Amino acid sequence: MPRDLYGRSFRQGQPLQQPHTEDVLVDVESGSWAALYEEDGHWIVRQDGPDALWKAVEEQLGRWQAVGTPAAEELTVSVTPQGQTIRW
Repeated sequence: MPRDLYGRSFRQGQPLQQPHTEDVLVDVESGSWAALYEEDGHWIVRQDGPDALWKAVEEQLGRWQAVGTPAAEELTVSVTPQGQTIRW
């Protein structure tokens, strides 16, 4: 079973079982989305669209952990017409 960055297992693509609160990430340009919630110690991830948004989130979290989980004050986001850059 896959595990999240905190070592907790999750099931991907499971149908909704009971009322809960979801965290949702949406890319309005591509129409991609990902939704995440916790159930019985497992993280449930649903996503759809042309881009795998949750994979991108996990990659960025992994980068953040690899540099020692710096504080938010150390994070810099630059957005230009050419794209965005995230630095710690």
